[in-house]
Amino acid sequence: MRHAIFLFDLDGTLVLTGGAGVRALERAFFEVLQIPQGLEGIRCDGKTDPAIVREMLRVRGIEDETLIPRVLDRYLAFLEHEVACAAGYRVLPGVRECLEYLAAQQTALCGLGTGNLERGAFIKLARADLNRFFSFGGYSSDSDDRPELVRLALGRARQMLADPDSPALVIGDTPLDIAAGKAASALTLGVATGNYSVEALQACGADLALPDLGEPERWLSRLGLTLS
Repeated sequence: MRHAIFLFDLDGTLVLTGGAGVRALERAFFEVLQIPQGLEGIRCDGKTDPAIVREMLRVRGIEDETLIPRVLDRYLAFLEHEVACAAGYRVLPGVRECLEYLAAQQTALCGLGTGNLERGAFIKLARADLNRFFSFGGYSSDSDDRPELVRLALGRARQMLADPDSPALVIGDTPLDIAAGKAASALTLGVATGNYSVEALQACGADLALPDLGEPERWLSRLGLTLS
């Protein structure tokens, strides 16, 4: 029985946190460096948490990379409260339908491939009880290089399955998600639930791009993935 691996991005693909991550990171940056509005002018879509902090430092001419783990440690300390209190937190369209469908298939293995730190990912998903769907992952606490953390996640999945050639699908809402999936030689599915349109995701090379993750049987068929 051949398994297929499904690797999901988090922010903009599974949930929106209502700005909780931004608020937690700006609080952390201010606590460590006394610089307010640390994310002003910085776009976070598809980037890893360490890469975002590195950019926050760079735009202010700060080259001390020892500050990155200090900021991220304080970020995690603030994140749980910010997620719990975020009025705009929501699970994105089609996500529960998709995850419930895949969980019911014996040949689907679901994991995370996200720029979030591992603990941060768990915090963001816990509010919606989504952690239970994911048995492995690749996180920016593994690597701050997006393609590398996707490769690490797929390696873990294939080790779990004892199958080095299991087909894999990387699912995300940004061009960086699609690029990481392609770099890992996986199929890629773009979902326009974040800041990029179906057309933009198609233009960056997604094997398939859709408005959301609803009707999983239909898009699995279009991608040629059979779960049986």
